[in-house]
Amino acid sequence: MSTKELIISILENNKGQYLSGEIIGKNLNISRAAVSKAIKELKSSGYSILSVNKKGHCIPLQSNTLSSIEIKKNLKYCNEIIIKNSLDSTNNYGKSLLIENPSHGTTIIANEQTNGRGRKGRYFFSPKDTGIYMSIILKPELISLDNPLKVTIATAVALTKSIDELCNKNTLIKWVNDIYIDGKKIAGILTEATTDFESGTIQNIIIGIGINFNTSIFPEELLPIARSIFSKEDYSVNRNELIARIINEIMDIIGDLNNENIIKKYREKSFLIGRDIVFYEKENEVFAKVLDINEDGYLLVETTSGSKKTLSAGEVNIKW
Repeated sequence: MSTKELIISILENNKGQYLSGEIIGKNLNISRAAVSKAIKELKSSGYSILSVNKKGHCIPLQSNTLSSIEIKKNLKYCNEIIIKNSLDSTNNYGKSLLIENPSHGTTIIANEQTNGRGRKGRYFFSPKDTGIYMSIILKPELISLDNPLKVTIATAVALTKSIDELCNKNTLIKWVNDIYIDGKKIAGILTEATTDFESGTIQNIIIGIGINFNTSIFPEELLPIARSIFSKEDYSVNRNELIARIINEIMDIIGDLNNENIIKKYREKSFLIGRDIVFYEKENEVFAKVLDINEDGYLLVETTSGSKKTLSAGEVNIKW
């Protein structure tokens, strides 16, 4: 580890306590001047470090700064972790890495996104310091990929399990890729793939995940439909802990996409089964009731005219 990583590790292990530059220096066998320089650089990179004369340096107990060291401490797997202070989109950055042939499970995390994207190119509000914006690169040869939709479904199940168990929440899934708490969206998933033009085979899969962790201010148009897992100041876990848990759950589940328990859990968590919805068919508005989700993850609906349909893709809206 670099000097800065070692200093962060020491401060994280003593979170809430002030450690002098002298003590940190002795632990690392470096000078106080080297510690001060590293601390200054860490602060400029966005780390939340308090420095008080004659007391030393401290990471606050409620620190929510992204840290690859803290994420890796809780990982079951050897995922490469890349953290950036700001990106236009973690999925876009992930695509730019593909030329380097990144390893299965490589994870890109941003403290903010300036052009976060959802499905159909929709903008995903991604302010700094309060969200989780991450993308995981997967290699298709290492997963059973008979139905690409199952990647999104498995990710949604992994997200709900992580948030429910670690954050003590009760999440639901709006088919196919949104996570809700108390009727409002807290997270979305964007799964993208790159293909070989000649063979048509999928070469890489990028799972993009955006989560409102403790965002307190939303654009006016999002206020009726969006919320966060936690309030701005009141969170029982930090972003690093939740990110590690999400990565673990996804890596656990992604290797066996045909496991029948995935669809079973997805159904149990469905926000739509039994609800009236609206979807579009050749630009025509169709009203229907959701009957079930089949083994492939497709939505089974009955329209108001009495016909039954299977939706494998597309946008559905709840009819309140």
